[in-house]
Amino acid sequence: MLAPLVRSNHGLPIKYFLTPELMPDRETIAQLEGLAQASGLQHHVAVLPDIHRKSRNPSPTGTAVAARDAIIPRAVDTGICCGMRIIRTEIETRHLSAAVLDALFGELMRTIPVAEHHEDVLSEEDFTEILVHGGRWSQKKFALSDEELNCIEERATYRADTNDSTAILAAMPAPALKKGRRRFGTLGAGNHFLELQEIVEVFDPKMADRLGLARGQAVFMLHTGSRSVGSKMMKFYLEELGQKFGGPPIWSVPANSDEGLRYQRAIAAVSNYGFANRIVITEKLRAAVRKVLVDESLALPLLYDCAHVSIKQELWRGEKLWVHRHGGSRALPPSQMADHPLFSQTGQPVPIPGSMGDDSFIGVADEPVVETFYSLNHGAGRIFDKPEARQHFSAAQIEKTMRTKNIRLYRYGSDNIAEQAPGSFKNIAKIIDAMTALSLAKPVVRTRPLAVLKG
Repeated sequence: MLAPLVRSNHGLPIKYFLTPELMPDRETIAQLEGLAQASGLQHHVAVLPDIHRKSRNPSPTGTAVAARDAIIPRAVDTGICCGMRIIRTEIETRHLSAAVLDALFGELMRTIPVAEHHEDVLSEEDFTEILVHGGRWSQKKFALSDEELNCIEERATYRADTNDSTAILAAMPAPALKKGRRRFGTLGAGNHFLELQEIVEVFDPKMADRLGLARGQAVFMLHTGSRSVGSKMMKFYLEELGQKFGGPPIWSVPANSDEGLRYQRAIAAVSNYGFANRIVITEKLRAAVRKVLVDESLALPLLYDCAHVSIKQELWRGEKLWVHRHGGSRALPPSQMADHPLFSQTGQPVPIPGSMGDDSFIGVADEPVVETFYSLNHGAGRIFDKPEARQHFSAAQIEKTMRTKNIRLYRYGSDNIAEQAPGSFKNIAKIIDAMTALSLAKPVVRTRPLAVLKG
């Protein structure tokens, strides 16, 4: 097993869980060194194989850090509970003609808006219940089985220090609350997507069989989150908390201070909203597939749903820590899933998407992932940030690339597709090689995109 490279520069050790060819550039390393000096952090900074820098953030994407008594708001992106889920099917892709795909994605675009609905789609009562008890509300609303809820991180509910809805609503800024009732069940633009993929290679037949994955089958990957509810909450607290606790470039808030408790409640609330958002989109996906294929009996079971932008208290080697994942999927190995009848044997399934023009992978967490605070690379990682991608690529180039690869691209037309150019991302195969060499997770299957829905 490859060992992580460890470096230290007057701060916590920085552990690079990657191969030498994936080492980040000097600017990214400088950001990592700044993160390593943030007050309150414990143990080390875990750098994942898909590490990359974004111009708007002082800490890089593809990191995980932990604190005992503090929360570090700028250790993560503003898109709290941005995450992914994998939906299985027993549909053989050879039966999905171009006409069927056009009909299916036309129905999806009709029923799943990209930005927001024209009017509220949630009552005030339902919205409040989602913020406080995301999983419980979703289970009741959509008649979800316990089996499905157990395939969602934390059963779709991050818990705050209180279940008092008045206290939780008081922690939410007004702009976030205003958006929530109209943004529910929307996909979002940018790097969010709903993708139909074909399983084209099986690395571990026994494991794939146990997970219900087989070559030639269709699977869906969904990438979205708490929409602007999360980002508006985060921006509000970055300004408010920054005035009292701020100091360049990354600062911390005492977890048990009045401000820290309010922030915890807001993080939990928008996380619950993010999970519920992926749940309702999945229900719309199931309805669309059954309608277009004229088969109400079709099962589209959830394989797993996990966030990759999160802050929550977890037990790590017997110690309660505030784990911050910035572009890192929560990934539990078999030993940490003792209560699950299947995943206690396999490890938690984890989606590892490439770009919209390249392969993706589904893996299972392995025991050495404990070293990254149970965090795994959430994708390929960028070569070019969005502004750089716009300089290197055009929308026409992207559409030509997708046609050449025989991938059907469906768009709402709400943003610049050049930002998501396949050429602006790293080679996903190299990320998977590093992940495997470090025994963070085991790849189970490789998929290729057949159709992609983007903003």
